[in-house]
Amino acid sequence: MRRFIKYLFLVSAILFSEEDVEKNIQKILPSGFEINFIEESELPNFYAVNVLNNQIIYVSHDYKFVFAGDLIGIRDDGVVSINNKYKTMFTQKIVSTIKPEESIDFVAKNEKHRIKVFTDISCAYCRLFHSEIEKYLDEGITVQYLGFPRDGLESEVFNNMQSAWCSNNRKESLTKLKLGEEIKKELCQNPIKEHFRIGSLIGITGTPTIVLNDGRKFSGYIPAKELIELIDNG
Repeated sequence: MRRFIKYLFLVSAILFSEEDVEKNIQKILPSGFEINFIEESELPNFYAVNVLNNQIIYVSHDYKFVFAGDLIGIRDDGVVSINNKYKTMFTQKIVSTIKPEESIDFVAKNEKHRIKVFTDISCAYCRLFHSEIEKYLDEGITVQYLGFPRDGLESEVFNNMQSAWCSNNRKESLTKLKLGEEIKKELCQNPIKEHFRIGSLIGITGTPTIVLNDGRKFSGYIPAKELIELIDNG
């Protein structure tokens, strides 16, 4: 019983400490800076704070120093961006909350990898990517499309993308839209607004944007064989 009580006190202290840290950091940030997460950074005595659309700032434990910029780590095999570590961590965490049924999937028969692709039906490189969908499938890459209408949630592109997600044949409808063809207007409960919110949070500004299961993110069109190399080489 005593051990259990001590455990409860310990958990309460940890929770209080985490809440206290967030409140103190929020006080010194400009108004409107939403905190996504706080981690102990690799820089001693500093927190790594992920804010806004996947930006990283560092705050000292005594809350007297704040700096924004790319923190570089020196390794035996070269230099690495510490910021990318925290950005990737957040990307992986939030993208993993998207439910499997929310994406429009083109599934490889001999699947080796799954990628999520934030797409827009009107962008040229999204259309180029989709025109080569069979090449990705042949390489064992399953493509899971997520909606990201670049012109926003009041645009005609958004309305058309909703129709694709609400269609009885979502793959065919999305393909037609990417070919510049019209499809039947449909309305239903759909996840595109949530996809757009998540995409914005992880810093997406253009399409296509490819997100791997480990949280790595690549912007723009990447040919299938090059993408396989990026995935396999970590």
